[in-house]
Amino acid sequence: MTSVDRARELLKARTTTAYGDRLATLHWWRDAELLALLGPALAALEPVTPDGPTVIAGAQSSGYLLGPLVAIELGLGFVGVQKRPEPDGTITLAIADGVLAPGERVLLVDDLVDTGAQARAVRGLLRRHGATWLGVRALMTLCEPEVAQDLGVVALI
Repeated sequence: MTSVDRARELLKARTTTAYGDRLATLHWWRDAELLALLGPALAALEPVTPDGPTVIAGAQSSGYLLGPLVAIELGLGFVGVQKRPEPDGTITLAIADGVLAPGERVLLVDDLVDTGAQARAVRGLLRRHGATWLGVRALMTLCEPEVAQDLGVVALI
């Protein structure tokens, strides 16, 4: 059984609550075997090609946990996308100045793609910094197929 197959099996077994409940994903972090498989399994979803990613990105907070695991597997660096609360209650996404060179090819890693709104916002941020968007690798997706296609979402489940 491959790391992808075993990770899928464990994710399905550990996702215990109904659609729309973010608490469903919290069981994933408690399982040591699953945790050890996440980086290799997500990295296996990204074919190694000359035009593949030059850096992995992850949005605060689950992306900060998963992104480095995938980056290590692919031998790449990691860029964290911060969520900055604004006084009006909105959230602004930001990355540190100088962490991306123009033309870098970025793959976003996250736990769950629900509506695709966060991934779209990250894509816009990265493009404004001159990066090329390659897509999203996630543990789970609930988004509509056309959203997944637009964003390049590939998920374990």
